[in-house]
Amino acid sequence: MAFIKKNLPGRYLLLIDCIGIIISYILAACIRYSEITEYWYYNVFGWALVLGVLLYSGVFIAFDTYKEFVKRGFIDEFLEVCKLNIIFSLTITAFLFLTREGVAFSRLFFLLFFFFNTIISLTVRQYFKWILLGVYKKSRASSKIMVVTTTTQAGEVLKQINGENSWEYEVSYLTIVDLDMTGNEMFGVPVRAGIHNMFEVAKQEVLDGVFIHLPSNYTVNFNLEDIIFQFKNMGVNVNLSINTFGLRLSEQSIQNMSGYHVLTFSNKVFDEYHLHIKRLIDILGGIIGCILTLVLGVFIAIAIIIESPGPVFFSQVRVGKNGRRFRIYKFRSMCAEAEARKAELMGQNEMEGQMFKITDDPRITKVGSFLRKTSLDEFPQFLNVLKGDMSLVGTRPPTEEEFLRYEGRHKRRLALNCGLTGLWQVSGRSNITDFEEVVKLDLTYIDNWSLKMDLIIILKTIFVVLFGRGSK
Repeated sequence: MAFIKKNLPGRYLLLIDCIGIIISYILAACIRYSEITEYWYYNVFGWALVLGVLLYSGVFIAFDTYKEFVKRGFIDEFLEVCKLNIIFSLTITAFLFLTREGVAFSRLFFLLFFFFNTIISLTVRQYFKWILLGVYKKSRASSKIMVVTTTTQAGEVLKQINGENSWEYEVSYLTIVDLDMTGNEMFGVPVRAGIHNMFEVAKQEVLDGVFIHLPSNYTVNFNLEDIIFQFKNMGVNVNLSINTFGLRLSEQSIQNMSGYHVLTFSNKVFDEYHLHIKRLIDILGGIIGCILTLVLGVFIAIAIIIESPGPVFFSQVRVGKNGRRFRIYKFRSMCAEAEARKAELMGQNEMEGQMFKITDDPRITKVGSFLRKTSLDEFPQFLNVLKGDMSLVGTRPPTEEEFLRYEGRHKRRLALNCGLTGLWQVSGRSNITDFEEVVKLDLTYIDNWSLKMDLIIILKTIFVVLFGRGSK
């Protein structure tokens, strides 16, 4: 999956500017006319505001004001805002003149409006820029990339990336292929890997993308085609600097990354609009689920405590999208010392591979058995969905112990957010005993993902739960 968020702030910036126009318009009207009459929005004032927002949207898009937004300093941003307001004012003035509606507005109203709009737009834009570069970029939500390069190229690459002020990704660490620099720092960025251990490190680290920038003649111990294939097999995006040619790999696209032209290789490119809709559905479902959890939790908590003294909730560190750790929450369905007893039960594990499951787990309480059969134990995970750690539909989040035993190709099942339910859960999960079958189902979901598929899985999940075919 390529960096899908690149153009998203432009839409938010347009929304912010339009809100600023509405606020400026109301302030100017209040000051010039003392008050806004109760019917103002039915006459020319109301229609002029609607027209103004539409015209500004056209000006915003036509002049591509988002371009270079994060790179502009305060003075450049001030000049950009002034330019937009001048073009906007000339456009709306010409329209009002042609429709002969301009007589309803005084010159003072126009001056106040454009004064307020300039101040508000400039202030909010600077704050928005600070959120992108100072907060989002350093958060766990931004794309984390590894740069694969040489000691001679590292400084140039990092300087270029930092100079571009790219907000959507952060260089987490370097892989230096010509010398063993592991454990050192170069230009403030840690070197975590070399040519011989880059895949092992990538498997364990939070990693959304790889940027490969090498001298065009660099070939020592470096099969570039194989390396790209192995990263793709992990579900990690590969961005290759365009100065390397001659590759015969599919799913390529040419993009711009921090001023470099790169070839991006990916197993699956997701539609960003559909992903936004998926997140909105998750937020709505998370809110409803959290309300249900609060209501049902009172009765569930009493039942848990009466049968088995101990905490009501069970929490555990799980591994989510592309290796992100988070704490998952469930109603406790086992005895309080369940984790301590797991080691003695490993010999009864029915799963082949990197998962643990036994049919009649002696650690499960009677209340816990009912909670699992009805999937009520999963309800606290709606909080994880609301936080963005998980989705309503996705792949099962592995434990850290399971994740650390993964082969590189297994990591691709974490290319999307893990989910409360998924294709594996509605495909006879109680009968599957081979981890490779779980991976196969998860990759089928990822490779064929759509909103329609999510809806079908949700409906199947409801059927599975209602007819008592939940997890064992």
